[in-house]
Parts: sequence; structure tokens; C-alpha cells
Amino acid sequence: MTKQLWLDSIAADGARIAAIAPASLGLPVPSCPGWTVRDGVVHTAGAHRWATAFLQAGADSKERFVPDVSDVPDGDAVLQWYAGVNAALLDELRRHEPDEPARAFIGRTVAAFWMRRMTQEVSIHRWDLQNSLPGGAEALPAWTAADGITELTQMQIPLIVGKKGLPDALVGKVIVIEATDTGDRWTLRLRADGIDVLDESVPADVTLRGAASDLDLVLWRRTEPGTVDLVGDRTVLDGLLDVVII
Repeated sequence: MTKQLWLDSIAADGARIAAIAPASLGLPVPSCPGWTVRDGVVHTAGAHRWATAFLQAGADSKERFVPDVSDVPDGDAVLQWYAGVNAALLDELRRHEPDEPARAFIGRTVAAFWMRRMTQEVSIHRWDLQNSLPGGAEALPAWTAADGITELTQMQIPLIVGKKGLPDALVGKVIVIEATDTGDRWTLRLRADGIDVLDESVPADVTLRGAASDLDLVLWRRTEPGTVDLVGDRTVLDGLLDVVII
């Protein structure tokens, strides 16, 4: 995706979070047990601060950053505070080109990593928070969701599986994900210590097919697999998500 699309998505979803009715801040967030809406706003701001700190420190920094939200105000002012944190993240991202060297929790990378990571962070948590409100949540934009599935399959899932490993029963299994609205297809072969993203078509143990937003929300365990067309052995999907989605 392009830098402008990432930044536009962060700005749009950030504005939706900042526009939440103050009276809703105490509501529980069903997709993030233990959170209130206010907790979700503060968490998302912390992620923004984290990304901003890494980018400001530069590619050669060795510092390990902890998101600083110690200045969060009491009461309804948290929403305006969040808007300022979101704006500061966007200002920092605009200073960098996507291929510019940067550092992240995965090590040396490029600034596009943070553009994509923050797009996905604010997109999923915007959905979490809106889903807590009486009107429910808007679907994720198709391109944002498809980009999120790519991030999951290329970075998030391999990183976590590499650290935690997979049960023997999942090793060698193939998961196919097909987005009917964008035409994207992801084919994953599971390994004990990671996954392979395959270019070729191979028989699947389980296939998920549906709109990109629905697929991304299922993969993040925000919604149940019944919201998409699932063919094959669901235990393969559930086993993988049991490992990677906490």
C-alpha cells in the first residue's frame, strides 16, 4: 500500500475514536475482556506513542521503549488527548519515506513497517471500541483489512509461532484464506517454528472465504469463524489462533 493510504486510514480511524461519545467511556469492550472503552482509547494512544518514539530515535537506536501515557487526563478530556496523540503520530510518520531505515520491536526495518502497523492497530481497536457502542461497528475498509491479513501472515503469526512453537498435530497443515472483495489469496503451510506463505496453489486442510473485513476480524478473533465461509477442518484454524491470538 502507499504511504498516503496508510496515513489517511490512521487519521480516519483516529478521528472516529476521538468522536466517541463521552458517556460511552465506561462501557465494557466485549472483544477485549477486562477493558472499558476508555481503556481501549488509552491503549491505542500508548501504541501511537510507542511507534513515535521508535521513529524519533532512529534506525541505530538500541533503546527498548515502553509506551508513556502518564499524562492521560481524567474524565472526558481523554478523547481530546487521544486526538493530539494521534496527530503527533501522523506528524512523525509524514517525516519519513516508506523505505527509510527504521527500527521496531522486530529489529531493523523500514518506516513502512510502522505505517502499516499503526494502520492495523488503530483499525482493529477502532472496531473494538465502536463494537461496544449501541450502533455497532463499521466494517474495516477492504484494502485495510487485506493489508492487515498480509501483515498477520508475513509478520505477526510467524513472529509468535517462532517464539512459542506449534503443536505437532498442526505441523504441515495448510490454511487458505480468500478475500472475495479484493481477490487476494493467502496460502499458509504451518511449521513447528513458523509458517511458509506459499505462492503456488496447494490442497488446503481448511479454507476461509469471505469479505476481507470479515476474514481479518476472524483471524484477530474479534468475530467467530461462522461469519465467513469455512470449508475443511476448523480445528486447524482454531489450533493456530489458540497459539497466536491472546
